[in-house]
Amino acid sequence: MSYKVAYYAHHFGTGHLRHAQRLAELGGLEVQVASTGERRTDLLSADVEYVALPPDAGPGQHPGKMRPGDPLHYAPVGTSIQQRFALLNRAWERFTPNVVMVDVSVEVALFARLSGYPVAFRRMPGDREDPAHQMAYAVSDVIFAYFPSALEHPAHLNAYGAKSHYLGAPMHGCAKQLPVSVPYASVDQRRVVVQTSLASSIPLRHLAAAAAASPLWQWRVAGAVEDDGSVLPRNLQLLGVLGDPGLALRNADVVISSAGHNAVVAAAASGRPVLLVPEPRPHDEQLEFARALGRTAGIPHVETWGLHTDWETTLERVAGSVPGALAESLFVSEGRFTAAVESMLADCVQRAGS
Repeated sequence: MSYKVAYYAHHFGTGHLRHAQRLAELGGLEVQVASTGERRTDLLSADVEYVALPPDAGPGQHPGKMRPGDPLHYAPVGTSIQQRFALLNRAWERFTPNVVMVDVSVEVALFARLSGYPVAFRRMPGDREDPAHQMAYAVSDVIFAYFPSALEHPAHLNAYGAKSHYLGAPMHGCAKQLPVSVPYASVDQRRVVVQTSLASSIPLRHLAAAAAASPLWQWRVAGAVEDDGSVLPRNLQLLGVLGDPGLALRNADVVISSAGHNAVVAAAASGRPVLLVPEPRPHDEQLEFARALGRTAGIPHVETWGLHTDWETTLERVAGSVPGALAESLFVSEGRFTAAVESMLADCVQRAGS
């Protein structure tokens, strides 16, 4: 069956749009993408319909009375937010989707359900026991996640496992042939590459301290860093935000990565031994994901950059770990991913009509 999918992509970060594009590349799907702001031509192909929504924050809006325990996360009032949802509803009415996939917004999921559409809501790692997330899980017809079920929390499986679909992370071209482990030629050539999130909160002083504490390693940082004026030791180099960090990661003896979904996938695709250092996020999203990967796949992690760490010993231990362990725990074949998406959409339509 051919499905028409209206995909809502949250504007924070690039991962939500990347997921939408990946779905658009699957056979048998027609995808409409709605997100805040103008189309990202670097992330979405020209054949994907895009709905540019006005921002949900600004001088013409008022946040309302959001209190602890409120059943919504963010519900501003004002003409801009009214126009935003009116535009979204008109776009859905024109597109006539079989399913609205929400990645991710409790408010949009509720709006789609009340507008009469079958709803698939994205499940993300972290502590999601708050009333807003629980309401979204309850009102959605199905729940989908871009990680394997082995990484799921048992409490969620007990409550919503029957309608949860675990799509996994599809293998990309860079992940189909993972590079073999190449031992470094000498002690002086050991390399560690740190991959941060785009919205990084890693203070430079922590990176400088880690590099200074491990002088036998050459440190390279790919991504954004919070510049606090710290002096860089000689073995630390800031590469900035790279369009494609894959080459830098593949040339590392150890990859240190944040624990955001896309960062973890990129680290896994490098085929190198990986150490995860989660960055602070709402709902402990990255911390819980790192812990789950540690429990199920033995992926080492340090819980925060500010934690006192014996970096020489830690890097030596990680360098000796299995290079492909992270990829093995995350990736599924493209065929399996496609089948999982089709199964999720069929289940969503069936549940909405039953």
